Amino acid sequence: MEKNGNTVLNRNSVTTDDNLDVKPSDKDSGDERGEWGNKWEFILSCIGLSVGLGNVWRFPYLAYENGGAAFLIAYLILQILIGKPMYLLELALGQYSGKGPTIVWAMNPSAKGIGIAMTMISLVVTVYYNVIMSYTLFYFFSSMQATLPWTVCKPEWLQYGCVEKTTKPLKYCNNADVVSQNLTDCRCTLNATFDSSLSFNCTNTSYSGEATPVAEIYFYKEVIEKSANLYPGDVGAPLWKLTLCLLLSWIIVVTCLIKGIKTSGKVVYFTATFPYVILLILLVRGATLDGAIDGVIFFVVPKWEKLLDLKVWVAAAGQMFFSLSVSFGGIIMFGSYNKFKNNVYGDSMLISIMDVFTSVLAGFVIFTTFGGMAKAIGVSVEDVAKGGYGLAFVAYPEALSSMPPPQLWSILFFFMLYNLGLSSEFGLLETVLTGIQDEFPHLRKYKSYMCVGFGVLLFLLGLPCVTPAGDYIVTMMDHYGADFSVLFVSSCECVAVIWVYGIKNFIGDMTYMLGRAPRPVYFWGFCWVFCSPIIIALLFIYRMVEYDPLMIDKNQAYPEFAQIIGWVITIVVVCPIPLTFIYKMYQAKGSLLERLKKITTPTSEWGPNDGTLKQNLMDNMKGDVIQGTDNPTFTNLNAPLKTLSGSADKPTSEWGVHDTSDQMDNLKDDPKQGIDSKVFTTYM
Repeated sequence: MEKNGNTVLNRNSVTTDDNLDVKPSDKDSGDERGEWGNKWEFILSCIGLSVGLGNVWRFPYLAYENGGAAFLIAYLILQILIGKPMYLLELALGQYSGKGPTIVWAMNPSAKGIGIAMTMISLVVTVYYNVIMSYTLFYFFSSMQATLPWTVCKPEWLQYGCVEKTTKPLKYCNNADVVSQNLTDCRCTLNATFDSSLSFNCTNTSYSGEATPVAEIYFYKEVIEKSANLYPGDVGAPLWKLTLCLLLSWIIVVTCLIKGIKTSGKVVYFTATFPYVILLILLVRGATLDGAIDGVIFFVVPKWEKLLDLKVWVAAAGQMFFSLSVSFGGIIMFGSYNKFKNNVYGDSMLISIMDVFTSVLAGFVIFTTFGGMAKAIGVSVEDVAKGGYGLAFVAYPEALSSMPPPQLWSILFFFMLYNLGLSSEFGLLETVLTGIQDEFPHLRKYKSYMCVGFGVLLFLLGLPCVTPAGDYIVTMMDHYGADFSVLFVSSCECVAVIWVYGIKNFIGDMTYMLGRAPRPVYFWGFCWVFCSPIIIALLFIYRMVEYDPLMIDKNQAYPEFAQIIGWVITIVVVCPIPLTFIYKMYQAKGSLLERLKKITTPTSEWGPNDGTLKQNLMDNMKGDVIQGTDNPTFTNLNAPLKTLSGSADKPTSEWGVHDTSDQMDNLKDDPKQGIDSKVFTTYM
């Protein structure tokens, strides 16, 4: 519709002389995305996504292994230079646009593959993460027995050197040791003549070979029944106990997510807060143990020379990425359900601080308990400390078994672990569902059916992970599907947003949304422009150059076919980035530079999610779409704003934001909108 040769806008479309149409909003089409019930649902969901199983079993051991407080210093520095800036960037993108990780790239169409890759990474992690959660359910139910099953050696386990408690490693007695060190504590050789010739009584053991704690044998032989290798003949059928636990876990996840954030937002009130209650209880209990201080010293005493070791920084960066869940798409997704004026700056700071706090808290919980355990059995903390699975399912369960009543502490610990994983699983699966529903909005009306369907599909995809070779498969999916991929995606994300869309545009969007630029603006700009993209890219290159294949054990690498499958997973996850770029270039018209400019220019669908009409400001001379800080009102704040009707130099009384805030004063004040707003006059 035209009036006096000028375009007239309505809420359903924007039509120009060039017949450029803008799709109606989701709200107008009847396919509403939804919104958080309140601010706490958002904050707790973000904390639940960022604070997961890795904070309990991965961070404490990495800190111990990489120099104690020296690792923590490296971790905090990388949090400040990369973690917090990237977290704020993703939350702000989602909140400003109201779009999930796949369609937020309307600001830079050539980078749409980044959002698809994020969704693919979340899909891979969703599969194996719930398998690990099923382990916690297995232990949770196993804890409800009169005698904890990981405290008693079965007769068939004696051949593995089963002992009911971790013991001090003993060497076999020999003449050289006796003469040179005058040992008084070594193992009998079972050679009666030699043993009787010793000037002291040797220690006779009930096992041959190296001693193995029963908790370790229980996990590998009873829970996951780990096979010797990954060859097809070693895989076997799914273990029925773990399969039932996996099924139960998926039923819980789907039930809590059946209505999207409307249901998960309520569940996180418990799942995101309960773990802190248990951690604090376990910390108090651990601090009362004799020897707890030894564990704390072991955990926090710095080895300053470690700060010069590049591997420490790489380990800290890896933990920071996976702990905060940066570049998984979930942060953008959660931000997209926020109210437009929400203080995303303060939220991102709070959530990242809580992530660090949880990691450190879990470290003290773990190592106070290990200190008491080591003192009780007469070994060093190093002898009882383990990393990864070993910490959560071997070392700590053994430590809990010595704390009466052991059943209570075990039930609480594994229930806490499951809740930590559950909150993260919500975010991962919701990222996948939101990505699909944003691409196909009509599917939102089938949200519940999609959730159930994906639950069934992902359960079936997880069955190979609960076979005897499942531990190898889980490790492979984590290493190839998330580790390398996240670093590559994150580096591409920085370039696409900050270098291509532009730091000025991005800060301008945040200024419009928050009412002021994030402060100190030069610090954030420095981190976004230089630190984050360059450091992340260097980390990715380092990981590729120093690549080591996954190992079955200390002396045997994964089979070649398994490594090929792993790299195929990596390629499938990251290939949307180059393929989408190539497709967009092919689809565009003009010269190479013209095509490149076109596919990196924001589309008509990019704009603030504040309820106003996301209109295109047309350049009267060239007919180009002028958006964001390319709008002349940003570059010439003193110039009068021309309305599309051309009849006046100020907005009429009918113009205003959709939420009716800051409307025209009734008598004589000018409308506080557009370039008259303080947002623009105080920009930068």
